Amino acid sequence: MRFAKLLTLALLAAPGVVPVSVPAQITITFGARLGPEVGLHAYSVQRMGDWRQSYRQWTPVTVYDVNGHFYLRNVRGSRPVLVYRYNNEYFFPPQDRDWNGFDRRYDYRRRPSEGDYERARPYADMTYDRRLGQEFGVVGYSPERAGDWRTNVRFWTPVLVFEFDGRYFQNSYPGARAVMVYRYQNEYFLPPNDQTWIGTDRRYDYNRQPTEEDRNRARRLDRDGRDADPRDNGRGRGRGGF
Repeated sequence: MRFAKLLTLALLAAPGVVPVSVPAQITITFGARLGPEVGLHAYSVQRMGDWRQSYRQWTPVTVYDVNGHFYLRNVRGSRPVLVYRYNNEYFFPPQDRDWNGFDRRYDYRRRPSEGDYERARPYADMTYDRRLGQEFGVVGYSPERAGDWRTNVRFWTPVLVFEFDGRYFQNSYPGARAVMVYRYQNEYFLPPNDQTWIGTDRRYDYNRQPTEEDRNRARRLDRDGRDADPRDNGRGRGRGGF
């Protein structure tokens, strides 16, 4: 036992050996209202303008990191990160050194980490018109979060969203496809993938139910707000959902 302890200390003292810090997973109280996930982009001078002249048009907004995903609602254990909103898009602040301390409205103690910047969504596929309105993060149905559909479906609200380029928006637009989803505790999710569910909810327009492609790209959350299957972590982050 003493030898093992000495060996561990020797390894830590050896050159080039750096202890690895693994971020702890946050446990979310069941029923906590996370709300839709916020998709964050890197700052783009082409979309937001030069920050020295345009930053006053941006609105500082606090989002909350929950297991590598960002939400507008604060829950216990989440990490606050201050970002900007402009033209209904959320993005990280510039990584220019001169930006530090430049915006007095911004709380630099809550600036993003390097890991946050690495999770930024690219703008390469951002070709949609802003008239589509707000983008919604739509996840798969999870009985752990929304309850068994046979008893809880009456508490869910059917909501019509519009799929465009693998993402879901508030408004209709030429080329967008209408999809009926549910909202519960401010989370948007696909209906159950259960054949016995079809036709049971008279409020739901079954002519606009999701396709297999919708279901394949949807993330599924467990009762604590984490990805239900770690192997699917981040699935659909390209052209699909958040």
